Order: sequence, then structure tokens, then C-alpha cells
Amino acid sequence: MRLRPWAHVVVALLASSVHAAVPDWTAGPARVAVTPFENHVPNGASMQWLVAEAPFEVAEKTETVLSLELIESPFPGPPPAGGSSLYVGGDMVPAEADTVAAFGAPLHASFVVTGWFDKVGDDLRIDIVIWKLAEHASAAIAGEAQQRGPLPTYHQLLGNALADAWTKAGVPVDDTARTRLTRTLAKDIYPVFMMGRGLGYMTGAIGGKVDLKAAEHDLERSVFLDPKLFEAQRLLGELYMRQADPKAASKAAAKFNYAVDLAPDDVPALRAAAIATAQQQKWEPALELYTRLVTLRPWDTDARYQLGQAMWQLGDAGNAERQLEQVTEHAPDDLRARRVLVLIHASRGDTKRLASELEAIAVRAPNDLEVKSDLATAYGALGAWPKAIAQLETIAKLQPNDAALAMRIGDAHRANKDLDGALAWYAHAQQLVPGSSMPGFVIAEAQFDAGRLADANRAFTNLQKFAADLAAAEHDLGVIAFVQNRADDAAWYLRKAAREAPRVVATRRAVIAAELLRKDSAAALAQLEPALAGWPDDAVLHYLAGIAHALANDATSAHAELETALAKDPKLTAARAALAAVDAGTPLAIEYTPELVRPWGDRAAIGATLDRFTQAATELAAIRAAYQADFVAMLGLVGKGPSAQKPAGGCAVGAIAPLWKRAQTSLATYDRVGEELEVAYRYLERHDEAGLTVGLLPNQRLAVRGAKQTMKLALADRGELRAEWTRGLAPELRAGGCSDPLLAAAVANPQRYHVIADDTPEPTPKQAPPRAKPRSTFFVDNSGCADAIDVWIDGLHVGQVAPGRRSALVADGGARTLCLLGPGAAQCGDRGTVRQVYLHDGWSVTMHCPK
Repeated sequence: MRLRPWAHVVVALLASSVHAAVPDWTAGPARVAVTPFENHVPNGASMQWLVAEAPFEVAEKTETVLSLELIESPFPGPPPAGGSSLYVGGDMVPAEADTVAAFGAPLHASFVVTGWFDKVGDDLRIDIVIWKLAEHASAAIAGEAQQRGPLPTYHQLLGNALADAWTKAGVPVDDTARTRLTRTLAKDIYPVFMMGRGLGYMTGAIGGKVDLKAAEHDLERSVFLDPKLFEAQRLLGELYMRQADPKAASKAAAKFNYAVDLAPDDVPALRAAAIATAQQQKWEPALELYTRLVTLRPWDTDARYQLGQAMWQLGDAGNAERQLEQVTEHAPDDLRARRVLVLIHASRGDTKRLASELEAIAVRAPNDLEVKSDLATAYGALGAWPKAIAQLETIAKLQPNDAALAMRIGDAHRANKDLDGALAWYAHAQQLVPGSSMPGFVIAEAQFDAGRLADANRAFTNLQKFAADLAAAEHDLGVIAFVQNRADDAAWYLRKAAREAPRVVATRRAVIAAELLRKDSAAALAQLEPALAGWPDDAVLHYLAGIAHALANDATSAHAELETALAKDPKLTAARAALAAVDAGTPLAIEYTPELVRPWGDRAAIGATLDRFTQAATELAAIRAAYQADFVAMLGLVGKGPSAQKPAGGCAVGAIAPLWKRAQTSLATYDRVGEELEVAYRYLERHDEAGLTVGLLPNQRLAVRGAKQTMKLALADRGELRAEWTRGLAPELRAGGCSDPLLAAAVANPQRYHVIADDTPEPTPKQAPPRAKPRSTFFVDNSGCADAIDVWIDGLHVGQVAPGRRSALVADGGARTLCLLGPGAAQCGDRGTVRQVYLHDGWSVTMHCPK
């Protein structure tokens, strides 16, 4: 599951408020058990509903009103998939001292409630007997009461009889409590009748056998008649939990939650809703429900355990530990709480407390081999190898054919400096799995570490028959040759290993070191080129590159590479000494011994690989976040995506190029780190399939199980990032004029494409519209003519002057072409119609016409 950035804050606030609300454990009240009531009505089949309903109501009201602890009776048949148990069982218990004691003693009950009912005429008579159990498993009547009245007053009869009986038994019942004990469950008795009959069918109290189908019919009828009968809602949820329907759990949870809404302080409804919610792994609401339940019942260690479990699931280890330690203090045999405490101690690396908790579990569960295995792991982490060996060899007596177990015992003997004992167990494992390379490699590695190089060389030579691990065997043979100063043999083996396993950095380092041991700087530099391309940040590779350049008499390159090595790893003393030798011009020799490739490892190696896997996964998440930020920013610069900006026109190459380069680097880094993640995952997967992860601490085993999902998400992310680039970003960049060659050129020479704000040209000012030309008023005098005159200026008709009139006309001033058309003229241009004039205000012309 991936938490949002604020999820941890929410969980922390929720945890702090819960911690403040939960009371510490206090001693609980007396424990009470109830039995089905006896039906003394002759031919009283119609009254059978009271057999289960009356004790059920007695239990509910005793717990809710009098705050006594009711003991849940086991449900007949297989245990339910979830939900809480019922108060009333299906077996009849005769109301005799010996049978009552035999019923209550195994339940550790302080009181047992029995009862009977019959009819006197039309009246119902109810008798309630409260038995007190003594420490020596004997029972005696502590209180008995009887009530009689009409059937519609059933709840009052039952409540008053219960109040009287408890008062006689020494439990005080005041007026307020008596009123609550006589509470009517429903307005009408019929829904209660249906509820009681359904409960009887569900428990087998009616008819002597369980009939879930009939029970479902009656309980659903009951809640249909009175939806607010929360007791029936809860019972219906309990019935759903006992069905095989895959949807039953969600249906039951809905019923339980509705019952809690109707009665927020009803303990049975709270308990049932909390259990069903936790079963669905909805830990936040489960935490809230269990908090309310523990507040009402601080002595309830089961509810407190569930509260601690919910806190642990939500990441609140501190408060979870506080609750669970209260459980183990007052219920030492609660192994569930101890197992969660084991996970908490393991997650904190508190191995000492982890071992103590496992020892407590082992005492209480001596046949639990998983506990012995975890205890051996804890002893090993504490360095108590003799104790670890004793636990593992105890398991081996019961599981003699477990090869992974034999390997663990061998590892324990090896850690205890008993090489011969380790080799004996490894040889036993080899007999159990002759087709696996696991025991052979571990034997050879143990011999190498002990300095028995000849034996190790023979063992690694034999291991070349395993094709899957051929490269590892060749690498290790090359390392032995290197250590024995057989440079040519070392280079020959390691070249083969590098060809077959090009993605193993240890092999790349080893083959380069072997070439340098042969004084072949050209071959070493040829091997360095692909190695540095794959691992550009590896300090050892840069150190070896410096040695190679120095052997090639290239002091400048050697100095640069050695400085890079020190920048990558300041603690690399060999690089510092080599740099001083290069600067001083003195001869230098390689100070590096290749390491073995170990395809199989012990618990420490698996744990280290798990740490590398987790680190790589975290690094991938950071790379993805950085890439996504650059991706969105580039889309925004071309006017797309959530950060879209208005494009300025063309490609904003100066702004996009750095983002483009950084995103490309992120993708390349993602691939490189992804390869490291995959290598670590394959290692973990291989050991998990061989059963070797059993030797990890509990929290590490959980992490190994989660590695598969992490790897799956990493592969999906890889495909998604590439798809975003090729199908999402690249087309938008090309559409905006940002081709890959252009961006690459801008990255190579950013000054050419950098836009400096001071050099940005001033924007071109907007051109104002031309000013209107001046207008002139002129006059045409036609007072001496009998015909109208049309006036045209520059080919445009501007008006007409009537005969015998002098008129004013308006046109643009300046030099203009004037046309006057009188009778007989067809168009401007005819003889005598056109002249050139300069119009100005007051200019005038007079027409002369023959008389």
C-alpha cells in the first residue's frame, strides 16, 4: 500500500487521540454465564421462542445495565468466520447443583443464570435462578425470583424477576437500573417472538439442531417488522457470518454497524461490529470501535488485544506495544498478543526483547516449530550461537529431510567458528538436494574464507556443471587464481565470467583488476569502458581506471580518475595513496583484491540484500517524482497539462532543454537503479523458493513477501514512464517545434539558445489609426440656371444643387477633381464637365447658363 504524504500525520493524530481516550486495564466484574430456559408449558410449542430469547435478554440487560461480564457460549458446529459468539448455547442444562457447576466451572464463571417459564391460565409465569459458583466447582442458589402476568407485559415480568434475583444474589439494583431492566425491546411482542424463535433455530436450542435457513427467515422477518430492534439486527449479522456466501461478511458488517448506530453503547453490537470491521482490514474504523469497546470494558483483554493489533496495523507501534503489554501482563497465555509484540520488537531491531518474547511463547507453545525457528534467529542475532544451534537441531530431529534447515544449522556452526561441523551439515544438505548448487557453493565459500584455497578451487571447479551458476563459478575460480597471483588464469576465468554475466559489477571490477595484475593497461581500459557506462558512480571502477591510465603513462587522466574515485568515496584509502604516487611520479601497484560472487548466502547476506532492495525501491520512487516534475513542466511550456502556460510562439528551447536533459538522465538512472532492484529481487526470490528466508526475522519475512509487489510496481512504472515520454511528451514537443536535435544542440551549447532578459527587444508599439482628413465646406451657385446640377468630387457623388439655388456641400479639403454635370452631359469627362480645384472652407463656384 502507498501512503499519501499526509497519511502519517493523520495516523499520528488519530493515535495520540486514541491513546488519550483508552483507560488502562482494571480488574473486571463477576463473570456470568446463562443457559437456555426450560419450557414447562404443556404442549407449549408456541412458547418455544422463550427458550432462547429469555436468557438472551437476561444476558444483554445484565451486561448493559449491571455492568457484569457475560461469558459467550460457543456456537455449535465449526467456528464462525467472524463476528462475536452468542450468549446462549444450544444445550439444555438441568437446574441442578452438579450440572450447573459442571457447566460453569470450565467457563470460569462466578454466576450461572438458569430459568423456566410456564402458563397459569392466560398468564405467563417466569422464574429466574442465579447460581453462585465456589472455587471448588460447586454451585448453590444465590437468588431466585418469580413473576407472573399477561404475555404482553413479558418484558416487565422478565426485568422485575431479574432485578429481584440479582438483588437477592447480592448485586445492588437501584430504581434506575430496575427501570432499564424492564425496558421493552419493541412496541409489539411479535418482532421479539420472531427474534427469539430465530435465535433458537440458530443455536439449536429449539429442536435440538441448528437450522440456519429457518433462523434466517425468522430474523429477517423480525427486522422487517421492527427495523430499530437492534438486538435482532445484530443476531441477523451473526447468522450471516455463519453462512458460506462470499458476500455474507459485508452484509453482516452492515447489520452490526446499523446496530451500533441504533445503540452506540451496546457492548455486543460494538464487539461484533469491531470484529467484522477488523476482519475486512478496515483498520481506521476498527480502531475507533475497539477504542469505544475498551473504554466500556477496560478489563476485556481480548478487546484490548484487538485494539493493539489495529494500532500496529496503522503504524502506531508505541501505543500498540502499551496495549499489548497490558494484555500479556493480565493474560500471560494470550499468544496472539505476544506474536504481535514479536513483530513490534523485530521492526525496531530490539533483538533482546524479541528473544525474551519468543522464549515466553516457546514455553507456552512447546510444539510450535515456527517459534523455535524465530527464536534461533533471534539467538543468532544476539551472537548466542550455541542456543541457536540447540533450537535448530531440535527442529531437525522432527524435520530430518529439510535441506534449508540443514543449511541454516551449517551457517550457525560456521558462525560459531566450527568449520567442520558446518561442512558436515552442508554435506547433509547436499545429499538431500543433489540437483541444487546451493550446498556446493556454500561449502566452497566456507573453504575459501578459511584459507583452504586448494579445496575451494576443486569445489568451484565441480560447480561449473550448474549452467545457471556457471558465471559465478568461473568468477570465483578467477578470484582464487588472483589471490594465488596466477594473473593469466585469473584473467581467463574472469573474461569468461564477464561475457556470461555482464551486469555483475563485482565481475567487472575483478576482470579489470586481473588485467592490471597482468600489466595489460590496454585490456584493462577496454574492460573499463562498458563498466563505467553501466556504473558511472562506482568509486572502485574509477580507482582501477586511474591505475590503468597510470600504467599507460597518462598521468593527467590517472589524476582525474583518482580524484573522481575519492569524490565518490572519500574513505577509499587505496585511491588516496595512488593519487599521491601519481602526483609524485613514483611507481604504483594495484591495491585491490576481488571479492567472491556468492549466489547463495546466509541470513546476514539475505538481510543485506533486502536492505539493498529497499534502498533501490526508495531511490526509484525519488527518481520517478523528479522525472514527473520535469515532465509536467515541459508539457506546461508547450501549453499542455496541469501547468499549461500560454505558448509564446515557437519552441521555448532555452527553458525546455535543461528539463529535457534532466528527464533523460532520470530515465537512464531509473533503468540503472531498476537493474540493481531486479538483481536484488532475483536473489531474494531464489532464496525464498529454496526456503532459506525462514531464517529471517519476522519483519524481514514480511518484507520479502512484499518484495514481489514492489518489483511488479517498479516494472509497471518503467513501462509507464517510457510510454509517457514516447506517446505523451515527444509528440507535443515536436508539434511545438522542439525536435530532439534542436534540444540536444541547446543542451550542448546552452549559450546559443539562452534568452537573456536584458537583450529582449522592446515590443513594437501599436500603430494608431490615421487621423481623419480635414473636411471643407464649399458652395455651388446655381441660381442662374433652370436645371439641377450634380456635383462629383474625385469620382464620388457628393450631392445635387437644385435650379435657382445656391447650396453648401462638404468634401475632403485639398487638391481635388471637381465634376459638374448639367443637362445634356452623360458622364464626368465630357467636354466642360471636369476641372482641377483646391477646396477649402468658403470656396465657391458659379454656374453660367444661357438664357
